[in-house]
Amino acid sequence: MDTDVFFGHHIDPLSIGGKGAVLLLAVLLSGLIGLERQWHGNPAGLRTHILVCVGSTILTMTSVEIGLGVRGGMRGDPGHIAAQIVSGIGFLGAGAIMREGATVRGLTSAASIWATAAIGMTLGASPRLGELGVVATVIVMGTLTIIQRLEHVLKIVQPIKNLDIEVQDTANSSARVLELLCAQGLVVYGVNSTPGDASLNKNVMGATRLMRLRVQLPRTFNREKFNLLLTTTEGIVSFHLE
Repeated sequence: MDTDVFFGHHIDPLSIGGKGAVLLLAVLLSGLIGLERQWHGNPAGLRTHILVCVGSTILTMTSVEIGLGVRGGMRGDPGHIAAQIVSGIGFLGAGAIMREGATVRGLTSAASIWATAAIGMTLGASPRLGELGVVATVIVMGTLTIIQRLEHVLKIVQPIKNLDIEVQDTANSSARVLELLCAQGLVVYGVNSTPGDASLNKNVMGATRLMRLRVQLPRTFNREKFNLLLTTTEGIVSFHLE
């Protein structure tokens, strides 16, 4: 089997023209994935994915040439550098993962970085495996876009909202708010509590506490009823749901 054929076109992977074409393809494929990530406001966006893919492609092409011993060089293990890409990309992906209280964010971006590195390895290995990289890019893009939309259409994943509640600072005020939210079917993913500013509300006597929560709303959520409930609950000074 001719491994230098890319969708019916012969490409010399050892020529400068062939290498340039492979790198341009790496920029194009990884750019599509990175653009989707950046469009959704993720820190690992266009530039990160392009650099990861181009770097993986260059290192894999270097591994192939080392294995072939081209231009009079000594032959080496072609899989040695490639193996380091697989393990090393994990550290970069870990940098995209952030934890906010009980909420973990960035797992999808970390996975897309890992997949982009794998695509770069297929492009650098051979034109024939580069075909696999193109197919993999289509699958990754479909996972990030089509499946995400399908989840929201089927309401498999409910949106996570930011909820700010300022309460009178008593011994059990925060606990009572959490119990109230759970009773309404809201799932609390993270809580950040800071001293409030009671001076902004002349009707409040004593200190207050501001609770910043990340909550997942139930499918049957009714905003009007929820607002009325918080308004009439003793101890709640103010609230805001995005």
